[in-house]
Amino acid sequence: MARPDPDRMALEIAHRATASLVPLDEMLKHPAQAALLKCLARRHMQRRARPDVKKLQANDND
Repeated sequence: MARPDPDRMALEIAHRATASLVPLDEMLKHPAQAALLKCLARRHMQRRARPDVKKLQANDND
């Protein structure tokens, strides 16, 4: 099963989470650092995709 590639927003949030001084594009050029960023970005995307329980309880359909 192929993992989806994270979007740019998730990569930027993952980059911010690493607190690295190296720019995002430079980190993506190195295989080990790119793997780390993509793993963190996928984790963020999973959290972002979770349903908001309070919105469901309030029946707030956007």
